[in-house]
Amino acid sequence: MAAEKILLIDTCGEDAGVALCLGDEVLVSEDLPEREASASIVGAVRRLLAEQGLKIVELDGVGVVNGPGSFTGVRAGVAAAKGFCEAAGLLLAEVSRLAVLCEAVEMREGFAVLRAGREELYVRDAANGREWMAAQAEFAAQAEFAAQAKGANVVVCEPSVVEMLLELHPRVHELRLCDPLAPVRRALREGGTSVALLDANYVRGEGEIYKKAGGERWAK
Repeated sequence: MAAEKILLIDTCGEDAGVALCLGDEVLVSEDLPEREASASIVGAVRRLLAEQGLKIVELDGVGVVNGPGSFTGVRAGVAAAKGFCEAAGLLLAEVSRLAVLCEAVEMREGFAVLRAGREELYVRDAANGREWMAAQAEFAAQAEFAAQAKGANVVVCEPSVVEMLLELHPRVHELRLCDPLAPVRRALREGGTSVALLDANYVRGEGEIYKKAGGERWAK
């Protein structure tokens, strides 16, 4: 079986970028200017395709990290992925940034944590895939959860989150553009995601994004 030609898109964090991959190898990639992903992503993809002598229709699929992360960045990546797939009739695969972080460190039990702003955190339980949002104080101080977390792995990718969770002794893995490739390939082999059904993964509802922090954030 020939190795798949895949376009990877990740615009969720500060290190946004796109990459062309062949099988498990990243052939070429390009970083996108911070906060300008929506304006620069199409041009970057064109340059990568031209460098490899490929047309978009010759790809086998598109993989996109659909959040959580920057509201604008998440929307830009999802919109671009859907546009490419609709225009070229390509398979689409979505992956959670939290799931990518778990897989990158081969975490099967424990918690992946990303900063959500306003002293809040995005959290994923590696054991069951549940994702939720919690205030920093709730995550670190709630007695039952803190006791559980101290006996488990906690992985982060942002230095600011290390400072927020020092008492939990988190380990750090700096996410790379190639990290989503393995889960994307697996998702594509399983049939991918419907372009019509793909949505941004904000963890919380879009209407809550602009609300001030406060209130109960823990998943029930």
